Amino acid sequence: MKKQFNFASVKVLILFILSIGFTSVVTAKCVYLKPMNIKKMGMGYMLSWETTEEADIQSFVIQRSSNGIDFKNAGDVKGAGYSTKVTSYRFLDLVQTGKKTCYRLLHYAADGSFTISETFFMEQNNNSNFTVASVNSAITSDDLNLTIASKKSMTIDFEVVNKSGRVVKKGSQKVNAGKNYININCKAFSTGAYNVVLKNGNKNSNITIKKVSARDMPQLEYSVVNL
Repeated sequence: MKKQFNFASVKVLILFILSIGFTSVVTAKCVYLKPMNIKKMGMGYMLSWETTEEADIQSFVIQRSSNGIDFKNAGDVKGAGYSTKVTSYRFLDLVQTGKKTCYRLLHYAADGSFTISETFFMEQNNNSNFTVASVNSAITSDDLNLTIASKKSMTIDFEVVNKSGRVVKKGSQKVNAGKNYININCKAFSTGAYNVVLKNGNKNSNITIKKVSARDMPQLEYSVVNL
């Protein structure tokens, strides 16, 4: 009887562990219909976004940053929870900021866990023919994926500069009018802060990034059904 009891206990324990493992795999999911839109208003910034699918999205926390790395909470809006229809959201950030401002969204699930969206940039008084519209994350252990909004076809040169001013990577890419993507592999970089400078003629745009180890990467989730 004692051996049967132990065997049964082991079976219960195994089933319990497996159940924990399976439930931990299930995570909150959010699919966007289109990227976030940021509009400058007289009193601040109007943020708007639409989702086409939500799974356990209890709330969106809006975060603001001036450098793309250090963020502060700007506010929150209630999520749809579970939804397979288009849901629209708006948030007015009553703030007066400097030249460059960027935002990201935190997707909170019922258990308090969250994932982080792409980072979206809003530049004021920019006369350049191109701008950095968004980045997958300015904190990276692997690749940096930049979305470039260009007014015309051109070649954009880029440099990645470390804190000492040394160029650790450079390249160039042809872009067309509209939305374009530039990928920069950061695997070989040492951990720390870098400045990414993108140039076309005498016009340039730059962002600050931070190379971290894989274990220090934030949990990112951002997908758009209609680009």
